[in-house]
Amino acid sequence: MGVMRDFKLRSDLQRVVLDGYALPLGVERLDAPPPLQGYLVDFVASEGEEPDTYAFQVATSHEGLRPLLLDLFELLPGEVAPVVEIGSVDAYRSIDVYMAGESVFIDDFMRTWNDFEPILLEEVSLGVGATAEEPFLEVFLDAWKTITIHCQTDLRDDVESILERHGLGTVSRIWLEDAFDEIDPPYRMREILVMEDEHSPDLDELLLQLRADWGLQLDVDPSSNVDDGGRELGYTLWHAIAMADPAEPQSGGAYISIWATARSLDEAEDLVEAAVEGSGDWIMAAMYSIERVAHDERPDELADLSLRHGRSEVHSIVIDEWGEGEPPDGPGGPKRSGDSGDQGDSGDSGDSGDSWGTPGGRLSN
Repeated sequence: MGVMRDFKLRSDLQRVVLDGYALPLGVERLDAPPPLQGYLVDFVASEGEEPDTYAFQVATSHEGLRPLLLDLFELLPGEVAPVVEIGSVDAYRSIDVYMAGESVFIDDFMRTWNDFEPILLEEVSLGVGATAEEPFLEVFLDAWKTITIHCQTDLRDDVESILERHGLGTVSRIWLEDAFDEIDPPYRMREILVMEDEHSPDLDELLLQLRADWGLQLDVDPSSNVDDGGRELGYTLWHAIAMADPAEPQSGGAYISIWATARSLDEAEDLVEAAVEGSGDWIMAAMYSIERVAHDERPDELADLSLRHGRSEVHSIVIDEWGEGEPPDGPGGPKRSGDSGDQGDSGDSGDSGDSWGTPGGRLSN
């Protein structure tokens, strides 16, 4: 595939600062009180074989975020499982959660973190963190750039020592409980990456890099097809963008856009791979993106496709090829930029505690 292009943060953005609290650059407007700087801590009783833990929610102004995170990452052991949460463009899922299939060395996690740290600290459409089993510890930076920490009970003093060293003490709340209860969200988000032309890397390309470096997999049952509420959907329309290499030894490659009907992610991915490699001209290199699309959002060329299409098949294939010395154009399709899920509460699977007062709804332009 082509050489990874450089990500660039926009230099024309004015950071929003409210009551001395500096927000990430991805926040264009916030018509609500900012978080209180400090932390909350709750005891979480064990369930089954899981240990008792303490759950921290931490808020600090942007200038203190990086040094605090680096100190917290120092508590992680030699192997960790990275996790990424990002607002979904899938028609039936609001959040995409990517988990590592296997643990990675902490040095490898930190190498990728350092590569993309300026974006991870500013981009409000995704949250990133890492979990360790022994000792049990999770450090997660959510979309609003507050930090969630889950730790086994004997690590509480170590965590609090770090927080206090950074001037943070306990507070009564992070967000106001009702700050985000209005029908119209009191915030506006914006794109932070430079988009000079069609060659400029975007958020989907960042996600692709994180997936590759950390071995991340979408945390869904690939053999089923359900919505956020667990409702079985049966056959749905899928749109995929595959990255392909030439079957014959030569430079270049292609983005291949495929529309298909399938009953599960597994089935959709099998259809995509077969479509990419069926001609013998291309070899599947990576899945750039794949998501379900509502029937009324189908493209014009599929206008005649029945709502109750009852078989799995590929409907269309479009190949966007680039040759030697040519940077690949960015693929078409839905973009995540400025369109994210709320990670205000934690980005973890534990009980966060209602008192944390989290923002609600998807972030949008």
